[in-house]
Amino acid sequence: MGEFIAPWNLLQLALISVYPMYMSFFRIANGMSLLALYVDLLIVCVPVLFIQMKLGGYHQKGIVGLFSQHVPIAKGIGVALLIDLFLTCVYLAPLICHVGLYAMLSMVEKPYVWGTCDNKWNTNQCFDHETTTESVPAFIGPQGRQSDGRLPEQEFFDYSYLQESPYISNITEFPVWHFSEAFQKVNFSLAPIALLVTWLLVFLFIAFGPRVCGWILFLLGPASLGLLFAVMGYGYKNLDPNYTGNFLKRLYKLDFTGFVDPKANPSVIDDWINGFNLLMFGLPVWTAIPVSIGKWVGKGRISRNVNWLVVIFVYACIVQVPQLAMAPYLGNLMETKNVAIFTETMFTGLASFKVVFHSMPAAFAVLKVPPVYAMLFYLSMFISGVMFLCIAVMTIVDNIVDSLTSRYARFTDRRCCTTFVTSFLLILLLMGLGVLHMSKVGIYLIVLMDQSVVRLRFIIVILLAISLILVYVKQTFSIGERVIISIWCGLASISAAGLWIYNFTLTINNKVSYNNYYLTDVWVLISWIISAIPYIAIPAAVLHSCMSYDGSCDEKVHYLMCGSDEDERQQDYDGYYPAPEPTAPPYTYMDNNEYLYPMNNLSKNNYDAEMEPLNTNLRHTNM
Repeated sequence: MGEFIAPWNLLQLALISVYPMYMSFFRIANGMSLLALYVDLLIVCVPVLFIQMKLGGYHQKGIVGLFSQHVPIAKGIGVALLIDLFLTCVYLAPLICHVGLYAMLSMVEKPYVWGTCDNKWNTNQCFDHETTTESVPAFIGPQGRQSDGRLPEQEFFDYSYLQESPYISNITEFPVWHFSEAFQKVNFSLAPIALLVTWLLVFLFIAFGPRVCGWILFLLGPASLGLLFAVMGYGYKNLDPNYTGNFLKRLYKLDFTGFVDPKANPSVIDDWINGFNLLMFGLPVWTAIPVSIGKWVGKGRISRNVNWLVVIFVYACIVQVPQLAMAPYLGNLMETKNVAIFTETMFTGLASFKVVFHSMPAAFAVLKVPPVYAMLFYLSMFISGVMFLCIAVMTIVDNIVDSLTSRYARFTDRRCCTTFVTSFLLILLLMGLGVLHMSKVGIYLIVLMDQSVVRLRFIIVILLAISLILVYVKQTFSIGERVIISIWCGLASISAAGLWIYNFTLTINNKVSYNNYYLTDVWVLISWIISAIPYIAIPAAVLHSCMSYDGSCDEKVHYLMCGSDEDERQQDYDGYYPAPEPTAPPYTYMDNNEYLYPMNNLSKNNYDAEMEPLNTNLRHTNM
């Protein structure tokens, strides 16, 4: 029989928690955005992360199992979160796959394959790196002038690598690459194969359960950081520090005049939203992940009360590492060659990956950076992205396996096999839905999915907060803790939902586009349907719970709101929770001069009041 609980220790959790770093590559945060991020991290994220991770460790259940036991009417919210996570993986995996392919392409040729305008895919809008701003009249340079000119790296990404098609309905053609001698003899597309390899890695990492996956991620986390620190070290050592310093000063400049007079600095609201978006997209607070991580860390008294602090602290430390690593390259690129650069402070979803696929390749080519450092840069990003995919998919698998083992006894003794098969089937489904994102119109689908998945997230924020508070107040934690954290969580959810609603009002009329190509109304309708898919699960799950419970109408209502009265937590009967046996007094029988049922485990050092049963009739007298 496989191990039911796969705990991670706090050191593992700390090194695994670097995975949100992948999002910081795609979203550049200026000084005001960074301030907003840390304020929101403390105000919005702490209470909900604390509740989710503590409940997950306390009950050893995923989000669906937790709600099914305590608030069955909210079980659909857990299912909706899993569907939301599934859709996120569908479009993030191809994007992460592109990053991995760029790591390979950076080593294909010397110099880089993307650094010139004399290729057959280039247009007359392409300008070489040596072109000055005078020769391109409306050039986007440090002065902020705009232009129709395009970097060779931009044209390589759009026209040679993606081979983007202006017709999104043509989703069956995949790019065949001939931009290098290494690919001349390959007459088929490697893009779907690369996505298959990416998902195969994820499957091998998660197929054997959370315990094995935890040790793999424990090694991948430091590897990703180490590769990025190598790139950072080269940049700060070999590139001009003055240009780097000037770039950082401009980027992290703090301007508080907007708080006093919004007209003096109208961008302060946009900066705040940008920091909030980076936080929400990077740290998966309002998702199904924190509860599962709390479960995997274990139900020890220290672990379940400290794990949230580890996640918060690690994220606060690593969120700016990618940006600091890119700073010397972007700063020198702007100053030395006066080359166009894309460092807008206001991004809309993942559509703004210009820094990763346009500006950084230009920096590597212009500054003549050895290809090995370009490879390390993209490999670091790829590893952290794969870590996110592993944790997200493992969260979905763990919830499915928990549901199967609780319903069917034959799966309980075959949990490892069930996890393996479930992982395989889920990866197969993700691969099938994601392969279209690697086609010539895949970039449009990625943008479409990105805007669709997050459009209505303010709804799930409020519903999740209410459900978590209902579960949390039922526990045996101290009254003061439950009151303070519940109120804090409620206020945090209102703040987060308000910012999501503001995002919604800003983007509701924005048409989905890439490179000034706007999708038709049919695809806009498809986008809204995708946005609504997770929320269909909420009434469906309520109906299923109501039909599966035998009883009168009043009993069903009580069950939906309050759950089962039985305490399903796994008890080890270690002294403080009286076992159903024995019937004889504990002082009667002795074994090797020790009591068969020792009472010293009830000492203050071992006694854990939080683990008392929820049924007051079974609680110990020391409670």
